[in-house]
Amino acid sequence: MLENTIEVLIKKIKDEVITDPNMTDIPLAYLMTRNIPESVKHFFDQEVELWIREEEEKFSSSDRFDYDMPEVRMLIDQIFDHLKQNARFDLNKFNQLLERAVKLEMNYLIEPHRTLTQFIFKDSAIVSTIDVYDTLKYFFRYEYYKDAISDYFNTKYLYEISQDQFHDLIAQIDHKVFSENTFEITLKTIKTITNFINESSDDEIDRLDLEVLSHVFKDRDLQTYSALIDQLKDQEHLTLAELETILQEESISTLKAEPETVETPISEETQLHMEEIPDIEESKPSVEVDNIELGEMEAPEPEVEEAEIEEEEQEEEEETQEVTEPVQKHGNVASEMADFVASQISTGQPLADLNPLIQGRARKKIIKKLFKKKEDEFNSFINLINQHSTWKDASVIIDEEFYERGINPYSKEAIIFSDLIYIRFFPKDKYVGENRD
Repeated sequence: MLENTIEVLIKKIKDEVITDPNMTDIPLAYLMTRNIPESVKHFFDQEVELWIREEEEKFSSSDRFDYDMPEVRMLIDQIFDHLKQNARFDLNKFNQLLERAVKLEMNYLIEPHRTLTQFIFKDSAIVSTIDVYDTLKYFFRYEYYKDAISDYFNTKYLYEISQDQFHDLIAQIDHKVFSENTFEITLKTIKTITNFINESSDDEIDRLDLEVLSHVFKDRDLQTYSALIDQLKDQEHLTLAELETILQEESISTLKAEPETVETPISEETQLHMEEIPDIEESKPSVEVDNIELGEMEAPEPEVEEAEIEEEEQEEEEETQEVTEPVQKHGNVASEMADFVASQISTGQPLADLNPLIQGRARKKIIKKLFKKKEDEFNSFINLINQHSTWKDASVIIDEEFYERGINPYSKEAIIFSDLIYIRFFPKDKYVGENRD
């Protein structure tokens, strides 16, 4: 269900944005004027902000000039404002980022605890609270998370937070939110999810897959509801009406058995229906954070292998220098790789073998970081991808592999790996209507 939702929503956005078959790039300013979901606009805007920050670092690294002088800083800010207004995405990059944006939003709506933790702590176990603020700008729904996290940071005067502490913080926030009235807050959450899915369809959905509901409840630690879904494992989906009935019956049963556990009681005469209540965006919960306590930040374990890793990477870089230098002389590596693949694809079919795309240092890092140095498992995965001729199938396989291995899909190596596989199917996006299945 979700794969189809993602596919349809991406197509609708592309049809809205790419109106000229001769378009080769997408200006950010133009993208912001199109009738597409705000979350997608937000994602592209934040990508450009990252570009800006990378450029700003070049100005702060000089020991020859004082770039912090007010007059200089004002001019630099004006330059970056102008650059941002004229930022552009080539068609290939736009398509990659669009799919990533839609998947990120979908993952966030279904599993916010897992997605936020993974996306914020991409490659580090500890991040600054400023980095958390910046990363939260990618997410447009569940605003109560942002409010509560910000209030907590300000109340506790936090400057950095560990991954374990952040996950605990999110869990305590939702415990407070859902404990007030689990049934009603759950319905509002489900309505937010269905509203997003409805954006990809002209017809409103009337059911949800059990697998989706299971992820929704388990991520938020709604154990009772999760157990209910597990009992229905023989079914493929539930209609929204069936879901309402099941959850309400369970809530009434819980009230009768343990009335003290429910602050806002649900009577048998009180009937709540999803279409009659606001979603969780319209009725945003307020969370008191004063009594939230997190454990002490544990010092990272000594990185015994770090020196070895750096030494190995230095050796790999020297080994591949002879290969990479010619590419660097002629331009962007990714662009050169795309040109290479494009030259191999004359029939419109994907490159038969993915192996030529993943060589040298990149290959070794992917095997080390993602496959725990198990080259045979990496080779098996590549062979599996090679058996498929559509990006749609490959994308599902990648998502499942990352999930089963506990790989953070937003980590540097995971993104590099996904992008290389993407290039196998789409080295150059050249025209609207291209078959991207």
